[in-house]
Amino acid sequence: MKQTLTVGLTIVFAAIAALAQGSAPTWSSNVAKIIYKNCTPCHRSGEIAPFTLESYEQAVDFAYSIKRAVTKKEMPPWPPVKGHGSFVGDRSLTEDEIQTISDWVDADTPSGDLAAAPKLPTFPSGSQLGKPDMVLTMSERWTVRGNNRDVYRFFVLPTNLLRDRHIKALEFRPGNAAVVHHVLYFLDTTATARKKDAEDQLPGYSGFGDPGFESAASFLGWVPGAQTRFYPPTIGATMHKNSDLIIQVHYAPSTTEQYDQSHVNVFFHENDDVRQVQEFPMSPNNLVAGQKFIIPANKVPIFTTSYTTPLEISLLGIAPHMHLLGRDCRAFAVTPKGDTINLIKLDQWDFHWQGGYTYKNPVRIPRGSKLHYIATYDNTINNLNNPNNPPKEVRWGEGTTDEMLLCYFHWLPYQPGDESIDMDTPIPTSVHERELLKGLDVSVVPNPSRERIRMIIESDQERTATIELIDVSGNRVYHDAQPHMVQQGLSDSNVDVSHLPAGKYTLRVSTELGATSVPVVIMR
Repeated sequence: MKQTLTVGLTIVFAAIAALAQGSAPTWSSNVAKIIYKNCTPCHRSGEIAPFTLESYEQAVDFAYSIKRAVTKKEMPPWPPVKGHGSFVGDRSLTEDEIQTISDWVDADTPSGDLAAAPKLPTFPSGSQLGKPDMVLTMSERWTVRGNNRDVYRFFVLPTNLLRDRHIKALEFRPGNAAVVHHVLYFLDTTATARKKDAEDQLPGYSGFGDPGFESAASFLGWVPGAQTRFYPPTIGATMHKNSDLIIQVHYAPSTTEQYDQSHVNVFFHENDDVRQVQEFPMSPNNLVAGQKFIIPANKVPIFTTSYTTPLEISLLGIAPHMHLLGRDCRAFAVTPKGDTINLIKLDQWDFHWQGGYTYKNPVRIPRGSKLHYIATYDNTINNLNNPNNPPKEVRWGEGTTDEMLLCYFHWLPYQPGDESIDMDTPIPTSVHERELLKGLDVSVVPNPSRERIRMIIESDQERTATIELIDVSGNRVYHDAQPHMVQQGLSDSNVDVSHLPAGKYTLRVSTELGATSVPVVIMR
C-alpha cells in the first residue's frame, strides 16, 4: 500500500510539474526573439560581450546570469529612465519582457519546439547603411595590451575635403569589436589634434574626456549594439573643408594582446539645402549663483545649472557627461507658462556606458524657457569607482582623476511641424532587422497612386502593428490612431492619400520586432 501511494504521488507531482512547465514561457515561443533582438547584437562571436547568446544551449548555460542582469536592469545597457524623453534605439526591455525571461528561468528554461524557434539573425559584416561616400580609417593599428586595463585614445582621421559638405550619417565600424567599447566624435578645424598626435610617440594621443579643442560640429557617438540612422533629408551636420574627424575610442580591458584599426563610413547629403544641427553645452559657466565646481572629499554635492533659451528651438538630442565621481543626473526645461518638459534622467551614471541620445521626434522648447541640468557626484569611499583612496578634493579637468560637468544639447531653430519629424529613419540594408521581420511582407498597390493606396500584408502569425506614412522631410503625414491588428495570412488595408501633394513617401509598418518600409510615389 505504501509503495502504491508513493508511486501515485510521484505521478501526481510529475503531472503538476509538466502542467507548470507547459504554461511557462519557452525559448522557441517567447524568449528567443527577446534575446536575439536585445542581447545577441553584442553577445555574439567577435563582439565585446564576455559570452555569446547565439543558441538555446548558450542561453541555458547563462540563464541565471541573464535573469539577474535583466531584473536588476543592468542589461541591456540603457541608462535613460523611462518617462524622461523618448529616444531612438531604446535597447531596454519592457516589464513584460523582463517577467518573461524571469519566468522562463524559474521554470527551468523549457525549450519548446526548437524546430519552430526563430532563426539566429544574420548580422551584416559591412555597412548597414549601404555604400558610403567616404571612408576614414585609422592610419595605424592600435595595440591593446593584455594588462586588463581600460584605455581611452584619440585618433586623427583627416577628411581632406575641398569644400564644406553636409553629412547625413556617420557609421563607425570597429576593427576589433571584441575590445572597442564606445566611440565619441569630434571635428577639429584648428589642427590642434594633429599637433597632439605628433607630440605622442604612439598612434593618436591619450585623453580621458576633453579632446583639447572645441568641436566644430555635433556628431554624437557610437556604442556596441547601436544602430546608426540617417538624418532626415532636410537635417544634417557640416563637415568642414580640410577638417579632421577625431574619434575617441574606449578600449575595454583585455587579458590578451589585441589589435584594432577601425574606420568610419561617411554619408553626405546630395544637396546643400540642409538645416544644420547646432550644439550647446551646459557647463560650470551655467551654475546657479553661489556654486563653484569643486567636489570636496567625503561629500556628495549636487550641482545645478540653468540657461534661458533666447529663441524657440527643436531639441534633437542630448548627451550628459561626467567622469568617475558621477552618480546621477537629469535635464529638463521649464516653459514660461510653468510647464515642465522632462528631457533625460540617469539614475545611475556609468562612465563606461556613456553616450548621446537622439529623440524619436524633436522636442519643442518655447522661447524664454529655462533649461536645467542637475548632476550629483559621490566623492566618498562608498563610490567604488572613486579613483582616489582616501578621497580628495576634485576640480574641473580632462584627466582620469579630474571631473567634468557637461550636458550637450543638439538643436535646430524651431520651424512649424518639427515635432512630427521622424528621427527614427528607415534602415535600407540592415540584414538584422530584415531577419527579425521574417514572416511579414508588405506591398502597396497601385504604386504610383493618386487617391488611395492599398496595403497588402502577408504575415505568418497574428501581430499588432503601427502603420505610418512619412514624407521626404521625415514628417509623419499619416498614422493609425490605434494599433493595427495584422491577421495571419493575407490581409489588406486602405489609406486615403488624396489630400497629400505629389512626391515620394515611405510607408512604414512597425511591430514589436522592428520595422519594415516600402517606398510609395503619389502622383497628381
